Amino acid sequence: MIILFAGKFTGEYNRDKIILEGLKKRNDVKIIEYKFNKKKDFSREKFTHLNEQCDVIYCPSFSHKFVRFIKKQATKPVVFDPLISNYLTKVFDYKNVKKRSPRAFRNYLKDKIPFNAADILIADTEQHKRYYHKTFGIPLKKIHILPVGADTSKFKPILKEPNHPLIIGFYGGFIPLQGTKFIIEAANILKENNSVYFHLIGTGYEYEKMQKLVAELNLKNIHFEGWVDYNELPAKIAGFDICLGIFGDTIKAKLVVPNKIYHYAAMGKPIITMDSPAIKEIFTENKNIELVKNNGKELANRILKLASDRNKKIELGKNARELAESEFNEDKIAEKLVAIIKTTQTKKGI
Repeated sequence: MIILFAGKFTGEYNRDKIILEGLKKRNDVKIIEYKFNKKKDFSREKFTHLNEQCDVIYCPSFSHKFVRFIKKQATKPVVFDPLISNYLTKVFDYKNVKKRSPRAFRNYLKDKIPFNAADILIADTEQHKRYYHKTFGIPLKKIHILPVGADTSKFKPILKEPNHPLIIGFYGGFIPLQGTKFIIEAANILKENNSVYFHLIGTGYEYEKMQKLVAELNLKNIHFEGWVDYNELPAKIAGFDICLGIFGDTIKAKLVVPNKIYHYAAMGKPIITMDSPAIKEIFTENKNIELVKNNGKELANRILKLASDRNKKIELGKNARELAESEFNEDKIAEKLVAIIKTTQTKKGI
């Protein structure tokens, strides 16, 4: 099977890394690439040549604006893996575009047009699949589920003794669905407790707002590290005793299982995250994850409870690692993608 990766992508985003790493290990798959950032950089001659070579064309995450264009040039099936909805993100998550406004409608079309153009649309969860169907009218039979997963050869357990105080860790882009305000709220509740300390990694949309909130509350139990390189993440996560997922009060937060959850699991860490339909598609409460409502008080209480139970932390981490390694590593994700592609059945030998 020859897969043409086409569109605007670098191969550096986590979704791309996992898929490419998994596919490159397979003897039955060959990857060819055609990257272009703007339509004016597109060479019809070069694309036609690559189109003739391949069995299927894969448009990676965030390449919404190129999918219909590629489909018009292609004679092979086009698989689109959007990962996000522009409409959902900008109108309902970031809320920087008003509902029912012309801009909201334009963002709606930025999703609907490429979603319709693709022969196969990929969603990372069943909840996202239902959202694409309900919101954009995409037939359910056209949407296939491919979880995000993790590269378990890079994200793997690193044995270490517990910290004193215990480090309650989080990494992310401080976007609305992550609900970092509830982490700050929990830290404020626990500010007099010397047994735990919060370590937040990353920068982004609400980063300065959260720093300002911490300063206003005069919290001394939180450290903001800022941005770190992707390759440094395993070592940083290894330093956490308990890992925090997402707690956002947005629609999107209920539809996704983000990168960080899979990374924490792959590293055998105990995880606390918000209860949602999406997370329950992958994880089992009290077996390989701890689930809470998205409010600071409940999060603070669960942190203290888990912090005091060493055996439970070990059990959760061990089970999370086993799940990630057996079902959601780079090989399994690649295997699932190949199975999805084979449903196109457009060329003998696929």
